Amino acid sequence: MTTLQTMMRGAVLAVAAGSIAAGAAAQGVTLEPVGEIPGPAELVRVRGDHAYVSGGHTFTIHDISDPANPVARGSHTFPQEIWGFRLADDRAYVGANFFGLGILDISDPDAPALLGQHKTLGQTKIGDVASGKVGIIDHMEGFVLIDVADETAPAGIGSFFLDGYARDVVTAGTIAYATDSPSGLYVFDLSRPGMPEPVGVIHAPAAPRDIEVSVGTGSRPTLIVGAGGGDLQVYDVSDPAAPSKLSSFETPGRATRVSVDGDYAYVADTEAGVQVVDLSDPANPVAAGGFETPRPARDVSAAGSLVLAVVGDSEREGHDRWVMVLQRR
Repeated sequence: MTTLQTMMRGAVLAVAAGSIAAGAAAQGVTLEPVGEIPGPAELVRVRGDHAYVSGGHTFTIHDISDPANPVARGSHTFPQEIWGFRLADDRAYVGANFFGLGILDISDPDAPALLGQHKTLGQTKIGDVASGKVGIIDHMEGFVLIDVADETAPAGIGSFFLDGYARDVVTAGTIAYATDSPSGLYVFDLSRPGMPEPVGVIHAPAAPRDIEVSVGTGSRPTLIVGAGGGDLQVYDVSDPAAPSKLSSFETPGRATRVSVDGDYAYVADTEAGVQVVDLSDPANPVAAGGFETPRPARDVSAAGSLVLAVVGDSEREGHDRWVMVLQRR
């Protein structure tokens, strides 16, 4: 990026911060830009003092203990493009296209190390873990269950074919939730032995493509929050056998990805930037603020006071995308 481009971006950010902050403050949440992580960037997740970024074939860890000055730490490059990843404890479960599932030890941020691999029949998109098993999405097999008791030699348990186009999977406790377009949301109990079979299904023609789970507290139910059909969708999954849709919320842009932190959903809303939605009453979501990114928001991850957003053009390799570090005020 040239010096002129950097100056122009800074000017855009200054204008956006000034114009959006007032509106966001009136609605409850103000986001301000404090730093950035250079690309290529496609996906981002924030946890503690670290940001985990994938771009093309490479998974990179950044120290964001000083959000204004992120520092690149270690990285690992896969032979295939990264389609998605999830974090659990000191592991990253990476879906790397035809390479399959890769299990990374991220306990040393300076030296992420590949522990094991499991290749599926098609393209592995993403993986998430529970009860010593990883549930992954494969475009040919659907929902695939893998035993990772021995991380150096993951072993396939079986799969359940999803009727449409398998999109995403998340876990909470022993339960996995997989979404499929256009057939709907599937619920699996990973504590059950043998081949995976759904314990609950809700058919939804506009099923979300990207989902997150928010475990219920107090009287609030456990939720699946997803971006699909350009909107934010909320499902009650407190009873795994009877998931139900609670609400849809139309964002000003086109919702593509979502991150949930507390009672707020943070939405990567493409041309409308990052939108914040209050889910304290999940049956009646309410706009709570936002930030107008200088280019379309493609991914988002929120934790505590930090919100990280991948912004840039639509090229799949993400060479012209970077990560904006926003701070909630």
